[in-house]
Amino acid sequence: MANSKERRMNINWIVTNGYVLDPTINIDSIKNCGSIWGGWQTWRSCGTDNVICHDMTKASELVKRAFHATCNFYIPNNVYRDIGRPAGVKIYEGDFVHDVEDHAQIVAMHLTSSISDIVLLLGFDLSEPEKPSDKLASHRQHNQRSLIRQAIKDTPQVQWVVIDHTKEFGKDFLDLDNLTKDSMENVIGMLAN
Repeated sequence: MANSKERRMNINWIVTNGYVLDPTINIDSIKNCGSIWGGWQTWRSCGTDNVICHDMTKASELVKRAFHATCNFYIPNNVYRDIGRPAGVKIYEGDFVHDVEDHAQIVAMHLTSSISDIVLLLGFDLSEPEKPSDKLASHRQHNQRSLIRQAIKDTPQVQWVVIDHTKEFGKDFLDLDNLTKDSMENVIGMLAN
């Protein structure tokens, strides 16, 4: 008999912008494992429970459409103040000093790491990247990867699992003991029980 004081593991998913969920996977089987976090672009295709928008213009537009009534909608505190402190919208602190490709991805990693035992990453490519020829794109790629690495490194109590990552991890991720990979099928099979 299980100990009644056993704590249930807190598991969350983070989905990247542009991730396309396999149509043969029932979204409910994913949500039965944990909540889904991601940028506002992921909501329609992934049924994202916790949606992040770092852009003031887009956040204002979504609030005007009452988007925050359909999910937990997170925006930066400075944007929240600037658009009139709308009721029902959740806030997070902090500003980005680094130019990055996907703010929501980094914010989701920080928000979930404070409440999770396991974070499952969908659509993340942590393999050795090809360096873009464009200097700005290369700079953004470097910043994005560095911030992902730092979020994982700073939370050794969290197990980070990249789902369906078929390539080897890039050299900047090889030394992270709390980073692994697994298949969607295995994860849903294990966590559904």
